[in-house]
Amino acid sequence: MFDFDQRIDRTGTNSVKWEASHPDYNAEGMLPLWVADMDFACPPAVTEALIKRASHPIYGYPMKQKVFYQALQEWIAKRFGASVEVSWMTSVAGVVPGIYVAIDAFSAPGEKVVIQTPVYHPFAIAIENRGRQVVRSSLVERDGHYDMDWEDLAQKLADPQVKLMLLCSPHNPVGRVWTKQELERLGSLCAEHGVIVLSDEIHADLVYEKGSHTPFFALPAELASQSVTFVAPSKTFNLAGLFTSYVLTPNERLLRMYKQTAAKLGNEHINLFGMEAAVAAYRHGEQWLDELLAYLHGNARYLHEFLAQRIPEVTMNVPQATYLGWMDFRRLGLEQADLNRVIRREAKLGLNDGALFGEEGTGFQRINFACPRALLVEAMERLERALHS
Repeated sequence: MFDFDQRIDRTGTNSVKWEASHPDYNAEGMLPLWVADMDFACPPAVTEALIKRASHPIYGYPMKQKVFYQALQEWIAKRFGASVEVSWMTSVAGVVPGIYVAIDAFSAPGEKVVIQTPVYHPFAIAIENRGRQVVRSSLVERDGHYDMDWEDLAQKLADPQVKLMLLCSPHNPVGRVWTKQELERLGSLCAEHGVIVLSDEIHADLVYEKGSHTPFFALPAELASQSVTFVAPSKTFNLAGLFTSYVLTPNERLLRMYKQTAAKLGNEHINLFGMEAAVAAYRHGEQWLDELLAYLHGNARYLHEFLAQRIPEVTMNVPQATYLGWMDFRRLGLEQADLNRVIRREAKLGLNDGALFGEEGTGFQRINFACPRALLVEAMERLERALHS
């Protein structure tokens, strides 16, 4: 049994979450529940592997050994029942840098990329930074449950200037796990119009119903071949600071184009310790992950039930995946600036402003509940006092 109730002091560790002195997230007296890393110790096997490697005092340029890719191949077979080839894979320092490379590889300046808002805000930033146009297709929300807007998607994907679709699967921040049927429908739409799907699956392991996530590369071949998928051990095992991610596609041409663009951008290298950690996590971290998921699901239920019983004007559905809660404050009738002031200045909570994820996030806040339960208890009691004072 792993102790996820243990509170570990992260001050003095150069932690963005706890030490960045950002007035909106972790100013003095605030509880930081924002940036998506966890306040839990990583799997012991990872720490042991890192200590073992660190004991050799030379940290020169590393090779990407086959075992690095085989560990992911084995993990995908075990967790998702999918078969992939090592030859489908390459690596990148992070999913967001990988998306930058893919935008350059598969589209030209001025062309368009579709995203589904509200969504992880670096998507739009990456598109704009690479000189492409953002096309937003709003998700349809009913009582906190989100679906794709199929009619709107079909219309926007039909635009010949649209070259890419950036998919968040599972979805951050709304916590949806897209069904296989939904992904096949989306893949068919994209294939029909020659649109390449870039599937960000960094939260794929963090699903609460085992087997519910379908990787895009596991769809029928004619759909999978029109896609590039990004995965990483970083969210799963709390290794974000090791900057090590994977890129997968069964399409040899797309993989070659991606690798060529990454090389041109000098973006093909990854971290020595990140590779050691990834292999250890994928080969020895499964029990830790299963216990983590049970704890996280308990945290999500705690938030949902606390709000329903004590602050019914605020709601949060239990997400199907991720450790990110999408809290709905719209019944308060506050302007977003006023809502942010109440959360940050009165409740002293460092949450993500929902509007950051798109205009559909107005009236919402995103909370990171990957922390010991006692911190969430304190956070909810602060929120209750602030709203009911």
